[in-house]
Amino acid sequence: MAVQMVAVKDLMPGSVLGDSVLSANGKILLGKDVVLTQRNIALLNAWDVKCVYVNAAVAETPAEEPAKEVKPASSRTDKFYQEYDSIVTNTMQAFDFIRKQKIIPLPLLKDTAGHIRTSVTDNSSVITNYLLVSDHKVADFISRHSAMVGYFAAIIACQMKWSDEDVRGVALAGLLHDVGNVAAGRTAESRQTNIAEAAALLKEVKGLSSQVILGVIQHREYIDGSGHPMGVNGLKIHPYAKIIAVADTFHTQAYTAEYANPFPVLDLLAHEMFGKLDPAVCHVFINRIRDSLLRNKILLKNGQEAEVIYFHPTGSCLPVVRTADNKIVDLSQHGSAVISRIVAPN
Repeated sequence: MAVQMVAVKDLMPGSVLGDSVLSANGKILLGKDVVLTQRNIALLNAWDVKCVYVNAAVAETPAEEPAKEVKPASSRTDKFYQEYDSIVTNTMQAFDFIRKQKIIPLPLLKDTAGHIRTSVTDNSSVITNYLLVSDHKVADFISRHSAMVGYFAAIIACQMKWSDEDVRGVALAGLLHDVGNVAAGRTAESRQTNIAEAAALLKEVKGLSSQVILGVIQHREYIDGSGHPMGVNGLKIHPYAKIIAVADTFHTQAYTAEYANPFPVLDLLAHEMFGKLDPAVCHVFINRIRDSLLRNKILLKNGQEAEVIYFHPTGSCLPVVRTADNKIVDLSQHGSAVISRIVAPN
């Protein structure tokens, strides 16, 4: 089949890649024959890819009539992209129903939480890298934020060797943690925590476990008792809520701009361990994120690219990097302000 070069800004969902998309260091970002989704296109923009080759016959297919009879993507990365796109879409549909009907569609959200659990366990070696790429162009803020909190909560639970049932449960609580804002129709700009609205909705849902409800209602409680709504502390906070607190903090603060920058937030979590957030949960999450960042490229504020090559076992969460001119720089000696963003997953 003939292929043609198309600017990424002109791509439409349903287009099919006629050749693999490579990073600057030769890694495959997207494989040949991938059917592009809005998520894929947003990632291409985030990776600063300008043009790609697409199958000519499919390039002209309008968005409402995606290409058919194209062989499915075979790589684990492509599989994850498709799963993530489906999960965000399902979350958007569920939240739209909540806004209109003030009713939580529990079967749909339970299925979505189950898909998150499957996605995390099936793609463990690639998933965190690609979640660390900014998703600001994918869906509305609360939908993508809730999906990401569900993902990060499931990752933490898996790292802590929780049962499949509890991984699904904490993923569901992550999806629902902002349900009060969803019901109120709040946007990213007006978003605030309203536990009373969430509690009123949750108590009307049949088949929702007390663990999930506590995970939602208590996710703004702190270990030192300074949180809300009840100011409970320590062992009175449900484990689901402790995990969601870390996942929510990370996504809210690492994805504030067009490009994600997790490094200052990792340092924040390291300090928040002692007082507000659960130390065991923070430790597990920080180690998982640091492992995923190794060998990834970052952009420094001076415009240089650098590769993450090492993290100190203790102390700062800022890495040692190798710059493009082969210099080794310990960023813990310079502070997080020198890092601009992640360039692309490895």
